[in-house]
Amino acid sequence: MKKTLILISVLVFVLAFGGCSQQAATPTDVVEQATPAKEPTEPQQEATPEPEQAASNEKILIYLSGPEAMIDKLEAEFEAENGDVCDFVKMSCGQVRSKVWAEKEAGSIQADVIWGSDPLLYNKLDDEGLLQSVKLKDQEKIQEKFVVNGRAYALVNERYVTIIYDKNLLQETPPTKYADLTDAKYNGMVVKADASQSATAFAITSALYQLMGGNADYFQGLKDNGVLLAKSNGQVPSKIMEGQFPVGIGPHDGVIRLQNKGKKEGYEVPLEIVWPEEGVIAIQRPIAMVKNENRSEAKEKVATKLINFLVGKKAQTITTKFGFVSVRTDIENTYLPEGVQVYNVDWEKAVENEQAVKEAYQGIFHK
Repeated sequence: MKKTLILISVLVFVLAFGGCSQQAATPTDVVEQATPAKEPTEPQQEATPEPEQAASNEKILIYLSGPEAMIDKLEAEFEAENGDVCDFVKMSCGQVRSKVWAEKEAGSIQADVIWGSDPLLYNKLDDEGLLQSVKLKDQEKIQEKFVVNGRAYALVNERYVTIIYDKNLLQETPPTKYADLTDAKYNGMVVKADASQSATAFAITSALYQLMGGNADYFQGLKDNGVLLAKSNGQVPSKIMEGQFPVGIGPHDGVIRLQNKGKKEGYEVPLEIVWPEEGVIAIQRPIAMVKNENRSEAKEKVATKLINFLVGKKAQTITTKFGFVSVRTDIENTYLPEGVQVYNVDWEKAVENEQAVKEAYQGIFHK
């Protein structure tokens, strides 16, 4: 197994808001198994070359975000079938956004494939003609709501913006909707990720801006109620578990991973999820191939294979174990309770409102 590239440079944040933290999981060690040589038979068969490496030793470069153990597992599965053909650069969501945008501004995005963050980034890149459409082999297996029309990217997973609380720490009746968090009885109790430091937090902020009527009154209410701003979404459930705050706003998948870790290691995780009555906000994780006229045919073939692999059943089964919702019709969504209303963000409108949301947010939380 090749060594995965580690991002060690300080990234230039050219967007107004930066990165969300990966929901870090304990890395899973992947041990390569040596295949024993077979006794030759008569007549001896000619060896079949490795699929991609026989044609080219070039690797594709992927910028991506997500739990480290999940990425390592996906990388191992893909390269078991295709050889050592990928260099995965693991970053936070915000670092993906910042690095891609910085390279775009410099004249050329270096990655062949980008996976992670949210549709805001991909819509902006697609508007500038920087993404290349990829035909999905399993298109008929993609749920209709996850089919992206008129855009040069695909959706790999979905996650939900929930209210998280510690059942042992919260003395008040748990909130039932986002609006409850501006109530005085939760004064000084709420934590959320800072949209000026986290890309996913900014996507959440944009979604809440839409859901709450297209104005910043909700954020002013949170500010007046003493909300704490964490650096990343990953810190939200962690700070609640550590007893610093009893309640917070954050994606559901981080809680699922903590619960799975607790179950595996034999300790209780007191975190509970509230599915807000206004409609739980859904945020998708896209994937795209970057347009590059100089990319070799061999590399383009590998990039296409990777994208199809990640929306394929094997990879989707892996990602669901880490809390993400599959886009496929043949994998059940076991995370969303029956009867819960989902709020689907208008990402085109979110792009239009991006500057207004940034200015309003900054004026409330960072003036």
